[in-house]
Amino acid sequence: MLGNCILRNPVRLDGRLDKGVLCESLLFFGKAHLLIDLATLGALINANFLDDLIVMLKAGYLTANYSPQSPVLYTDNKHGLREYIFTVIRISGDQKKRNMRNPEQMESQLIRMCNDKTAAKRHFRELADLISFEDVGDNGVPELGRKDICDPHIAKEVARMALLGKGIPNEEIKFSFVDVLPLAENKFAITTDIDFNRLRQFLPEAERATFSQNDLFPMISDARFDIGVAASQNAAFVGNERHEVIINMILQRSLGARFDSEKGPRQIYDFISVATPSVREVINNDERTPQEFVSLMEKAVPFQKWLKEQNPTADLVKEMLREKARTDWLESLPVKAMRFGLFTGAGMLSDVWAPGTSVATGAIDAFVVDKVRERWRPHYFVENSLRGFLEKKK
Repeated sequence: MLGNCILRNPVRLDGRLDKGVLCESLLFFGKAHLLIDLATLGALINANFLDDLIVMLKAGYLTANYSPQSPVLYTDNKHGLREYIFTVIRISGDQKKRNMRNPEQMESQLIRMCNDKTAAKRHFRELADLISFEDVGDNGVPELGRKDICDPHIAKEVARMALLGKGIPNEEIKFSFVDVLPLAENKFAITTDIDFNRLRQFLPEAERATFSQNDLFPMISDARFDIGVAASQNAAFVGNERHEVIINMILQRSLGARFDSEKGPRQIYDFISVATPSVREVINNDERTPQEFVSLMEKAVPFQKWLKEQNPTADLVKEMLREKARTDWLESLPVKAMRFGLFTGAGMLSDVWAPGTSVATGAIDAFVVDKVRERWRPHYFVENSLRGFLEKKK
């Protein structure tokens, strides 16, 4: 239904890892891929999510790649003119060893960020067998990023978002223009009537001295980089709340449309109840754990198969009701289930040979038929397993 997705630094507006969106993407997208850069690695460590990530990787619920590259806004002063360029830099080493391969770089960062060196090395050994370590290109960030902010609407909105992100109250943000002057080699200059001196009072003491127009557009490089990575993989980008807003502004200007990653899942939740919370919400609110979500995923195969077959423009509620009303369900079951199916306590089919037993549908025990029907139809998962997961614990 939703195709494939890419996640990079999936964090909420408060900077914490968005565990909920990471889990939710595994359920609703055909394939999910996590691009791990230094910021993503730090968010995973701070949220104590590495063990959960390893479990999900081992189960094949997602893939991942480590690349120590970061999109940045580079600043230089030439002849009294402050010049800017969006670019992508690669962190190649540390003070002890300047030229590291990507696996070495990841191990070094894990040891540096984790409080437990033994745990860091264990995590590295497990991750090294499960992920790839390919570098990612710049995806046109220098040229396309400059093109984005040459749009006055995007420039003003992104500048406002940057100021809000600094903690400046919305009612204190007052300016009439942010103009971008294109220069050679994808560089540019900025002129604005934002009163940075007046706004410094709202910033933490440590940030006041350096606060300037340098702080207005770093998110553009991140958003444009994410668009490029997603486009190269023919996938949707989900996960970072700030970047998604900018990405949708860029897509609206370029394509006349925006991507709504919540539309499909919301239709499924509404099939249960319009008041039903999302997987993202219950996990981020600590009402459910990633470990419980992994148990849910083990039951989701029939639902995911059905979802994959749906047209991207389909009304999922109508399609689910149509599937629920079907009477030809038995014909679509796997051949193994047509021989003689018994359900185990875990709800999975166990195929057993019964010599001399007819394989005709009329000979199958009615109770077994009902159980097969329930587990192999998508609405059973939604109305039972997913509903139970989303309902608050008593």
